[in-house]
Amino acid sequence: MDERFWKIGDLAAATGLTVRALHHFDQIGLLAPARRTPAGHRVYTDGDVRRLYQILALRQLGIPLAQIAESLDGDPDGLGSAVRAQLACVERTIEAQRHLRIRLTALLQAIQRATEPSIDQLIQAMEALVQANDFTSEQLAQAKQRHLEPGFPDRFAEWQRQGTEIVAELQTHIEGGTDPADPAVQQLAQRWTAVMRDMAGGEPAMMSSIYARIERKGPEAATRGVLTAQVWNYLRRAFAIGFGA
Repeated sequence: MDERFWKIGDLAAATGLTVRALHHFDQIGLLAPARRTPAGHRVYTDGDVRRLYQILALRQLGIPLAQIAESLDGDPDGLGSAVRAQLACVERTIEAQRHLRIRLTALLQAIQRATEPSIDQLIQAMEALVQANDFTSEQLAQAKQRHLEPGFPDRFAEWQRQGTEIVAELQTHIEGGTDPADPAVQQLAQRWTAVMRDMAGGEPAMMSSIYARIERKGPEAATRGVLTAQVWNYLRRAFAIGFGA
C-alpha cells in the first residue's frame, strides 16, 4: 500500500487540532515531521500520524507531554500501549455501567410488580451507582471528610469564584477566535488545572474522576453551571497542546 502524506494544514483539519498545536509539538521535539519540502514546509507521513495518535491518547489519560515523549521513545510498541491503555479505561467504564444497568433493571421489575425492592437489591444498586458515578468509595469518603473540615465552605466558594472567572475569560477568547495554543489561553488552562488540583487535594486519581464526571454528566451539570459545553471543548483543545508541559 502506498504511503500517504499530509501538509500541516491538511493534518490539522483531519484531526481537529490546530496548526499552532502541531508547530508546538514539533518545537518541543514531540512530533517532528519525517519530511520537508524543498521550500522547508512540513510533510507528515503515516508514521507521524501513528505517533500523533499515541500522543493524544496518552495526553487524554492525563500524562504530561514530557513523560509522553519519554514513554514513546522508550517503547517499541508505543501505539499498542496507547490503544491498550485507552481500551482498559473504556472497558472499566462500560463494566461499571453494565453492573448499574443490571441493578436498576431489577429494581424497576420489582416496582412494576408492585412489590417493595429487597434491602439487598437496594444495597446492590447503591453499590453499582457509586461505582458508575466516577468516584470510588475511598474517594467519596475522602471528599466527605474534607467537607467537614473547618473553613471548607469558604474554600468551596473560592473555587467557584475562580472557576467562574476563568470560564468568563475563556469565553471571551472563544468569541474573539483566539487559538487554544495562544499563551494567554494556555495560562488560563494552567489556572483551571491548578483549581482542579486544589479541589482534588493534589490526588491525580481524584482529578481523573472529576474529569470523568464532567464527561459523563456534561460540563454544566457536573459543575453546577460554572462550565459550559463550549468552554469545556475549548479547554480540552488547550489541554491537548499541554501548555508547554
